[in-house]
Amino acid sequence: MANPEHLAILKQGVGVWNKWIDENRRDVIPDLYKADMRGHNLRGAELVGANLSEADLRKADLIGADLIGAELVGADLRWANLIKTDLRWANLSNADLTNADLTNADLLQSQVISTNFNQAILTGSCIKDWQINSETNLDGVICEYIYLEDIFYFGEYESKRRPINGNFAPGEFASLYKKILENTDLILRKTPENDNNINNQGIQFYSNSTIHTWERLRFRSKTEIKIAEALDRTEVLFVPNSLARLTTPKGRENKEADFLICYKGKWGVLEVDGPFHIAERRVEEQERERIFKINGIKVVERFGAKECYETPDKVVQKFFYLMEIAYS
Repeated sequence: MANPEHLAILKQGVGVWNKWIDENRRDVIPDLYKADMRGHNLRGAELVGANLSEADLRKADLIGADLIGAELVGADLRWANLIKTDLRWANLSNADLTNADLTNADLLQSQVISTNFNQAILTGSCIKDWQINSETNLDGVICEYIYLEDIFYFGEYESKRRPINGNFAPGEFASLYKKILENTDLILRKTPENDNNINNQGIQFYSNSTIHTWERLRFRSKTEIKIAEALDRTEVLFVPNSLARLTTPKGRENKEADFLICYKGKWGVLEVDGPFHIAERRVEEQERERIFKINGIKVVERFGAKECYETPDKVVQKFFYLMEIAYS
């Protein structure tokens, strides 16, 4: 259940809550698990990283709320007002957003696995790199247009608007998305290893991915760059997004690690969850991690995108601690 103190402060109003969060943000992760906040005014609330899984948010006013990286698994958001809500990296898997209004909401890299969007409004929202599967319900979605870039950072500029001109016809967005979903899943699941699909670091050049650069290195997300910067501050040797030559049950093969790190003369692999680490690929990824360990890499650890983006230095120190234990 929700932390009684957290819930009591939130019920005093958004002003009181945001002030408390501002004073305690380094030490507090809001715990509102299964909280009953039906119809509450949460407009502009600071709920970064909050645990709102299975919370009852029916008809809640969340206009402009900051829900970056929030856990909303199984949350009831029917009829909720999510206009201009920041849901980047949020986990909305199995949530019910029937009739919710997500006009101009930012869903960048959010997880919407098996999410119910029945009759929801998605007009003007950013759906770049959201994680979706065939169980996600888009029936009756109202969507005149969407954006394929982070509208909170870059604004609603026309080159990333779809359709570029005009609007989707009623039902067209859902229809088109259903048609491309199988192809999208195929692209995300594939791990091609021919020279035409990867660069010298082993990054897959998918048509639906954006490559980010830092210090002339390439990354799949800004979150990975946060980890690279944190590692750089420690002055360790690390190799990002590169293929390694390994012995596998099938023989010698190439396998890619997000970060191959040498710490005090020992090697480890740090993985950052992101749009390419979808639930359907978890078995495949576990096998890849097992192969790295068989080849002498004792530590292969995976961290969530939200944690990596918000506290990259802590993630790196946690990883180093795990390496100390594993090699002691």
